Amino acid sequence: MSPSYPQGISSSAQVLERIRQCAASVTRYPLDILTAEASLEDELGIDSVKLAEIAAVVAREFNLSADRLPRGAKARTLGAIAEGVASLLAESAPVVAAPSMEASAVAPGASGAARGQASVAAPLPVAPRSVAPPVASEATPRAAAPSVGVASAASMDLESKVRAVFARVTRYPEELLTPDADLEDELGIDSVKQAEVVAVLIKELGWEVGAKPSQRLRTLSAICEAIRAQQGTAPEPRPAVEQAPVRAASPSRSQPPLPFEGKVALVTGSGKGIGKVIAMRLASAGATVVVNSFHSRDDGERTAQEILAAGGKALHLWGSVAHEEHLERLFSAIGERLGGLDFLVCNASNGLIGPFDRIAPRDWDKAFRTCVTGTYECAMRARPLMARRGGGAIVTMSTSMSQRYMHDLGCQGVVKAAVESLTRYLAAELAPEGIRTNCVSAGPVHGELLGMFPEAPARVARWEAATPGGQLCTADDVADVTELLLGSRTQRVNGAIWVVDGGLSGTVDGLLPVRPARVHGHDDRALLALDA
Repeated sequence: MSPSYPQGISSSAQVLERIRQCAASVTRYPLDILTAEASLEDELGIDSVKLAEIAAVVAREFNLSADRLPRGAKARTLGAIAEGVASLLAESAPVVAAPSMEASAVAPGASGAARGQASVAAPLPVAPRSVAPPVASEATPRAAAPSVGVASAASMDLESKVRAVFARVTRYPEELLTPDADLEDELGIDSVKQAEVVAVLIKELGWEVGAKPSQRLRTLSAICEAIRAQQGTAPEPRPAVEQAPVRAASPSRSQPPLPFEGKVALVTGSGKGIGKVIAMRLASAGATVVVNSFHSRDDGERTAQEILAAGGKALHLWGSVAHEEHLERLFSAIGERLGGLDFLVCNASNGLIGPFDRIAPRDWDKAFRTCVTGTYECAMRARPLMARRGGGAIVTMSTSMSQRYMHDLGCQGVVKAAVESLTRYLAAELAPEGIRTNCVSAGPVHGELLGMFPEAPARVARWEAATPGGQLCTADDVADVTELLLGSRTQRVNGAIWVVDGGLSGTVDGLLPVRPARVHGHDDRALLALDA
């Protein structure tokens, strides 16, 4: 017989809620988009690495073995995962009667949902947590333990602060960050991420020297000891914000205003690659830049931090241009927090790189929904934000192969041709509001994308040989033209497609490849997802 739960809450509903909390702790996504039916990969952009992290947290949450959790097609949504977990719990544990007050205590490390429900709902039928010590009460005799003095309390406070910094930077649940866990071998926190944490600790805790080059601080405990040792001999900590003396500049030497000072720019898909270079370029020109990313959330946040560290103005807003609810949240935030929008660069892209006969209907749908529908929806939402500021400028992104043939670029080439047509329509439709729309059509650009092509080194060499001047473009070349099209020197340019490919599209030799031999049954396609 199934157990009954107060307030009509079923066990499946409770399982789902706790799993949603687990997913939120790993991804930092808002709970309202972590619905039971949303596809974790296609709709929410949660890749296989993050899915594995969620599975690990769910396993700990319910004290289950990770290899028993639903996988593959059975774990495409949180609802499917919840059903599988509920089934495992029903098989492995007896039904528990309504708990006493002591039994309803929540063990340390339980999810936020579990804490919130402990006093109103019976616990789920799960095995006891072996990793959580019992909660001591006044009636429970304690083992002989030393009294906590001032120094010990300070030590615990430092450890808590260090753990909180690690949790914020790495997005790990705090219960995993135990004092003696090996940061790299047990927790998988590599040296780059550790350096990020140390930088934050130096800034927030006044750790003046950081780790010495000869030191390898393998645990949180070791880091705390290093901080204590430094603070024990350090002078009084300086104020958190130290004002530099302000010197009055001579009027004759005053700096001219930056060209985009006071402007607000949104660059979609700007966590990495060309989008990142454009975002940083606009920030260096004085604009407040909204960095947007979806699949590469960490990269997006890092890009915004790099802009801030360089003295620019930026914020990161997560979301996919292919999903309406994400766009609604994104543009609402821009309107509320920044008051309007001046520039929009539609850089987010998605499309298959691979043989033309391997393009599936799903691939066409994802590419069109991101590149064409996403560009259209961004422009329509930017329209009122730009109109309230007297106008603005939009730049869409295409490929010069939209008007030529290139092997393995069929999906991108066809969809980007639609983007170019859309650009012309947007230019005509939005002109009455003082909004210009142009397109940058880039050829092969040195960077991560070129490596996604089959036989990439040979192709790059062939393209370079076919390009007048012998050099392919860089992301900076694309950013140069994008910045120009957004600026005041192109006020009478509207509906134009500017090709940036070093002249490659004007040649033939580099575009008609010798087709590689096909191995029967081998799928050599690669998925391009710049950042939908």
